[in-house]
Amino acid sequence: AFMAIGVLMGEGHSYMDDLESFFWVLFWTCVHYDGNGHDRETGFAKWNKVDAMTLAGFKKAVIDDDRDFTRNADRDFTDYYKPLIPWVDKLRKVVFPNGRRWQQEDITLYSQMTQILNDAQNDSQV
Repeated sequence: AFMAIGVLMGEGHSYMDDLESFFWVLFWTCVHYDGNGHDRETGFAKWNKVDAMTLAGFKKAVIDDDRDFTRNADRDFTDYYKPLIPWVDKLRKVVFPNGRRWQQEDITLYSQMTQILNDAQNDSQV
């Protein structure tokens, strides 16, 4: 469930895939956990039961549209993690430029992600 889309599609592996995997771990946490360590069953559980190409398609559908992402995050994130929606969306936009998988390596991606996470940490709503 945490593998990068390109890796699921059989492409080579890059540090960019590891950073994308971090995004998926965070996304998974936000939809499955309530902040007290309790998890809940969601439709995303099927991600553990489908083949790699199907999972790649599911993931593409999550990230490809700005409005859909925020609407679906509002529906799917647990109440505990809802304050993170704008920050996870900012991560989505740097990990998936223009709502698409990365096309070329970006040596600034790690620092961009770190800055977003640092800013989120300082957000009084979080």
